[in-house]
Amino acid sequence: MATIVVPYFDDAEVELAQEADRDDAKSIVALNAFLALTSADREADSRHVFACYKDYYAETGEPEWLDEEMGVPASPVEIWNSIRPGPLTLRKGWGDDDNWYVVIEAECAWDAEDGIMLVWRNGTTLSKVGPYNGHLTNANAYGDETLRDVVYKARNAEYMTRIVELGSR
Repeated sequence: MATIVVPYFDDAEVELAQEADRDDAKSIVALNAFLALTSADREADSRHVFACYKDYYAETGEPEWLDEEMGVPASPVEIWNSIRPGPLTLRKGWGDDDNWYVVIEAECAWDAEDGIMLVWRNGTTLSKVGPYNGHLTNANAYGDETLRDVVYKARNAEYMTRIVELGSR
Protein backbone atom coordinates (compact mmCIF):
# COMPACT_ATOMS: atom_id res chain seq x y z
CA MET A 1 0.00 0.00 0.00
CA ALA A 2 1.12 3.52 -0.74
CA THR A 3 1.43 6.31 1.77
CA ILE A 4 0.12 9.75 0.85
CA VAL A 5 0.38 13.20 2.42
CA VAL A 6 -2.98 14.76 3.31
CA PRO A 7 -2.99 18.58 3.56
CA TYR A 8 -6.44 18.52 5.24
CA PHE A 9 -4.75 16.89 8.24
CA ASP A 10 -1.72 19.23 8.31
CA ASP A 11 0.24 17.02 5.92
CA ALA A 12 -0.23 13.84 7.93
CA GLU A 13 0.87 10.72 6.14
CA VAL A 14 -1.88 8.13 5.75
CA GLU A 15 -2.06 4.76 4.10
CA LEU A 16 -3.86 4.75 0.76
CA ALA A 17 -5.64 1.46 1.38
CA GLN A 18 -7.43 1.47 -1.97
CA GLU A 19 -6.18 3.24 -5.07
CA ALA A 20 -8.37 5.23 -7.44
CA ASP A 21 -10.19 3.22 -10.10
CA ARG A 22 -8.16 3.95 -13.21
CA ASP A 23 -11.19 2.98 -15.34
CA ASP A 24 -13.37 5.65 -13.73
CA ALA A 25 -11.98 9.18 -13.99
CA LYS A 26 -14.40 10.36 -11.27
CA SER A 27 -12.48 8.35 -8.68
CA ILE A 28 -9.23 10.11 -9.59
CA VAL A 29 -11.01 13.49 -9.56
CA ALA A 30 -12.41 12.74 -6.08
CA LEU A 31 -9.00 11.80 -4.69
CA ASN A 32 -7.34 14.87 -6.21
CA ALA A 33 -10.14 17.12 -4.93
CA PHE A 34 -9.69 15.72 -1.43
CA LEU A 35 -5.93 16.22 -1.59
CA ALA A 36 -6.58 19.87 -2.52
CA LEU A 37 -8.46 20.48 0.76
CA THR A 38 -6.51 22.37 3.42
CA SER A 39 -6.55 22.89 7.16
CA ALA A 40 -8.94 25.82 6.53
CA ASP A 41 -11.43 23.32 5.08
CA ARG A 42 -10.90 21.10 8.13
CA GLU A 43 -11.67 24.04 10.41
CA ALA A 44 -14.88 24.71 8.46
CA ASP A 45 -15.87 21.06 8.99
CA SER A 46 -15.19 21.16 12.74
CA ARG A 47 -18.82 21.54 13.80
CA HIS A 48 -19.68 18.06 12.52
CA VAL A 49 -16.88 16.27 14.35
CA PHE A 50 -17.42 18.35 17.48
CA ALA A 51 -21.12 17.39 17.43
CA CYS A 52 -20.10 13.72 17.28
CA TYR A 53 -17.89 14.21 20.33
CA LYS A 54 -20.54 16.18 22.26
CA ASP A 55 -23.20 13.56 21.51
CA TYR A 56 -20.92 10.75 22.72
CA TYR A 57 -19.95 12.79 25.78
CA ALA A 58 -23.60 13.41 26.71
CA GLU A 59 -24.58 9.77 26.04
CA THR A 60 -21.84 8.47 28.34
CA GLY A 61 -22.85 10.77 31.19
CA GLU A 62 -20.10 13.39 30.76
CA PRO A 63 -17.39 11.15 32.22
CA GLU A 64 -14.63 12.84 34.20
CA TRP A 65 -12.09 10.25 33.04
CA LEU A 66 -12.59 11.45 29.47
CA ASP A 67 -11.99 15.07 30.49
CA GLU A 68 -8.78 13.98 32.18
CA GLU A 69 -7.67 11.79 29.29
CA MET A 70 -8.28 14.12 26.34
CA GLY A 71 -8.97 17.46 27.95
CA VAL A 72 -12.04 19.55 27.31
CA PRO A 73 -12.06 21.17 23.85
CA ALA A 74 -12.58 24.91 24.28
CA SER A 75 -13.93 25.26 20.73
CA PRO A 76 -15.07 23.02 17.89
CA VAL A 77 -11.75 23.50 16.06
CA GLU A 78 -9.86 21.98 19.01
CA ILE A 79 -11.63 18.64 18.51
CA TRP A 80 -9.12 17.83 15.75
CA ASN A 81 -6.40 17.52 18.42
CA SER A 82 -8.17 14.29 19.41
CA ILE A 83 -8.29 12.78 15.89
CA ARG A 84 -5.58 10.65 14.27
CA PRO A 85 -6.31 9.91 10.61
CA GLY A 86 -5.92 6.33 9.48
CA PRO A 87 -6.29 4.53 6.17
CA LEU A 88 -7.93 6.25 3.22
CA THR A 89 -10.13 4.40 0.76
CA LEU A 90 -12.05 5.45 -2.33
CA ARG A 91 -15.49 3.98 -2.82
CA LYS A 92 -18.18 4.43 -5.42
CA GLY A 93 -21.69 5.13 -4.23
CA TRP A 94 -24.21 2.31 -4.21
CA GLY A 95 -27.11 1.80 -6.57
CA ASP A 96 -27.93 4.94 -8.52
CA ASP A 97 -25.44 7.06 -6.52
CA ASP A 98 -22.69 7.78 -9.05
CA ASN A 99 -20.60 9.86 -6.63
CA TRP A 100 -17.19 8.75 -5.42
CA TYR A 101 -16.43 8.97 -1.73
CA VAL A 102 -13.16 9.46 0.10
CA VAL A 103 -13.34 7.53 3.36
CA ILE A 104 -10.95 7.86 6.28
CA GLU A 105 -11.06 5.61 9.30
CA ALA A 106 -9.59 7.60 12.17
CA GLU A 107 -8.82 7.11 15.81
CA CYS A 108 -10.52 9.48 18.20
CA ALA A 109 -9.74 9.99 21.87
CA TRP A 110 -13.34 9.87 23.04
CA ASP A 111 -14.19 6.52 21.43
CA ALA A 112 -10.98 4.53 21.28
CA GLU A 113 -12.82 1.27 20.66
CA ASP A 114 -14.81 2.27 17.56
CA GLY A 115 -12.99 5.33 16.26
CA ILE A 116 -14.63 7.63 13.75
CA MET A 117 -15.47 7.41 10.07
CA LEU A 118 -15.13 10.55 7.95
CA VAL A 119 -16.59 10.58 4.42
CA TRP A 120 -16.23 13.24 1.72
CA ARG A 121 -18.57 13.13 -1.27
CA ASN A 122 -16.55 13.54 -4.46
CA GLY A 123 -13.60 14.46 -2.26
CA THR A 124 -14.93 17.95 -1.56
CA THR A 125 -17.85 17.84 0.87
CA LEU A 126 -17.68 16.25 4.31
CA SER A 127 -20.93 14.33 4.04
CA LYS A 128 -20.81 11.76 6.85
CA VAL A 129 -19.23 11.63 10.30
CA GLY A 130 -19.76 8.98 12.92
CA PRO A 131 -18.76 5.57 14.18
CA TYR A 132 -17.42 3.30 11.48
CA ASN A 133 -20.37 1.40 10.01
CA GLY A 134 -19.24 0.98 6.41
CA HIS A 135 -22.04 3.11 4.96
CA LEU A 136 -21.13 6.07 2.77
CA THR A 137 -24.20 8.17 3.61
CA ASN A 138 -26.62 8.37 6.50
CA ALA A 139 -29.53 8.01 4.06
CA ASN A 140 -28.09 4.66 3.01
CA ALA A 141 -27.18 3.58 6.54
CA TYR A 142 -30.71 4.13 7.83
CA GLY A 143 -32.66 3.57 4.60
CA ASP A 144 -34.12 7.07 4.95
CA GLU A 145 -33.82 9.62 2.13
CA THR A 146 -34.72 12.44 4.53
CA LEU A 147 -31.20 11.98 5.95
CA ARG A 148 -29.58 12.75 2.58
CA ASP A 149 -28.06 16.00 3.83
CA VAL A 150 -27.29 14.77 7.38
CA VAL A 151 -23.57 14.71 8.13
CA TYR A 152 -23.72 13.57 11.74
CA LYS A 153 -26.81 11.59 12.78
CA ALA A 154 -26.87 12.06 16.51
CA ARG A 155 -28.56 10.00 19.18
CA ASN A 156 -29.55 13.33 20.72
CA ALA A 157 -31.24 15.51 18.05
CA GLU A 158 -29.57 18.60 19.50
CA TYR A 159 -26.25 17.44 18.01
CA MET A 160 -27.42 16.41 14.53
CA THR A 161 -25.62 18.33 11.77
CA ARG A 162 -26.44 18.84 8.13
CA ILE A 163 -24.68 20.06 5.03
CA VAL A 164 -25.46 23.78 4.90
CA GLU A 165 -26.39 23.67 1.23
CA LEU A 166 -26.62 20.23 -0.29
CA GLY A 167 -23.94 19.93 -2.93
CA SER A 168 -21.76 22.76 -1.65
CA ARG A 169 -19.06 23.12 0.99
